[in-house]
Amino acid sequence: MRSVVIGASGQVGTAVAAVAAERGEVRGTAFRHPAPGLTPLDMTDGEAVARFLDEAEPDVVWIPAAATDVDRCERDPEWGYTVNVLGPRRVAEAAELRGLKVVFFSTDYVFDGRHGPYSEDDPPRPLMAYGRQKLDAERWLLDHCTRLLIVRTAWIYSEEARPRNFVYRVLEQLASGQPVPAAIDQLNTPTYASDLVRRALDLLERGTQGVVHLAGRDRMSRYALTRTIAGLAGYDPGPVRPVRLAALQLPAPRPLDGGLVSVRAEPSPHTAQQDLATAVGRLLRRPEAGA
Repeated sequence: MRSVVIGASGQVGTAVAAVAAERGEVRGTAFRHPAPGLTPLDMTDGEAVARFLDEAEPDVVWIPAAATDVDRCERDPEWGYTVNVLGPRRVAEAAELRGLKVVFFSTDYVFDGRHGPYSEDDPPRPLMAYGRQKLDAERWLLDHCTRLLIVRTAWIYSEEARPRNFVYRVLEQLASGQPVPAAIDQLNTPTYASDLVRRALDLLERGTQGVVHLAGRDRMSRYALTRTIAGLAGYDPGPVRPVRLAALQLPAPRPLDGGLVSVRAEPSPHTAQQDLATAVGRLLRRPEAGA
């Protein structure tokens, strides 16, 4: 199976490129975060996307690319809409014209977080601009793509030593001795990027279509997750301070009672605890993580 990964330099995109390469050829693209071996591509440029797909001749197009800075999306919704809605549309249009499969990654932030965790049968009610943008993209793709898998997921982490990785940010703060405020009232299902992609690839190969939820088994608060990271890394969890999410005064409202479960996909064979230990262990072996 030949894969194209639109946005292969992000957390999910990096995992897609690595896992898909185990089962076939992969071509990846990047735009805001260029990386060696990836083709520069603005996914909002429909003609450029079409040329790239004609050159790559894939069987499936993965779209993990997104503007995931939810606070910036709240402050600048036009920017977020361009990346999160128009970009996936352009890619999907080109893929549909060529009869290609499309896998689009979405978010638990399409829900309001009042009565989580949420299954595929629950109606979306986003609280923030980012969630509305991802839901707009989902609905357009469902209306226009005939070979489509939408994967909603939540609280992604990986072994990446990059600021957008939550595990890495926590380790940086702990290493510097800074206090680490973490919301005690925000619940979700942390998800290891590599496991997410392996499960998505299995669904794709089985011919699954439509919306599927894939997330970690364990549901916990941001505070509990942060203390778990500290313990796995050998740090004193004392600097991890429990706070209410509202005290952080973030521009975009977040769902509180969140997380995902699935009535369409089999549960992950791994626990979030095992996955988190893997990610933290790999990060600690990287010099840029302070190991």
